[in-house]
Amino acid sequence: MKTEAIQNQKSTLDFEKEIAALKTRVATQDMELTRVSTAIAEKTNALRNLLDQIHALEIDAGVKRLMTDSCLSLIETETIEKRLNIELTETDSIFLSRLQKKHPNLNQRELRISLLVKLNYDTIEIARSVGISTRGMESIRYRMHKKLGLGKHQSIKTYLSELSMSF
Repeated sequence: MKTEAIQNQKSTLDFEKEIAALKTRVATQDMELTRVSTAIAEKTNALRNLLDQIHALEIDAGVKRLMTDSCLSLIETETIEKRLNIELTETDSIFLSRLQKKHPNLNQRELRISLLVKLNYDTIEIARSVGISTRGMESIRYRMHKKLGLGKHQSIKTYLSELSMSF
């Protein structure tokens, strides 16, 4: 009877530690989400200001159109990134949850990159979204390839697509 009580106490302490660790992790992720959301909002505002300045320029209409189209494209990309950071679809959440269970060695940035790869973003778009260089993104993909246990000729994109289809 006494041994059972000690084991129950130990289990309770283990659960409390796990809860505390999860709360810390959630708080850290909340702070990161706030930081990223704020950065995206600042970039979007800067792009809108630039767009206003371009409209005010007295330059060739074709050149002006190219410049405004570029700004609008960047604003759209920022909006998509903000949605990716805040509103995951249920399918995306399930995918990330299962990916994390299957590969617990992936960190948060690698999980986010995995989602973007699965959503068919290219390396340049992902690098910009994560805030690193294209070369840095290639290095991360190389390390992820190893962490996922893929063979030399296996594609991360194909692997993640197949993994998401198996749900």
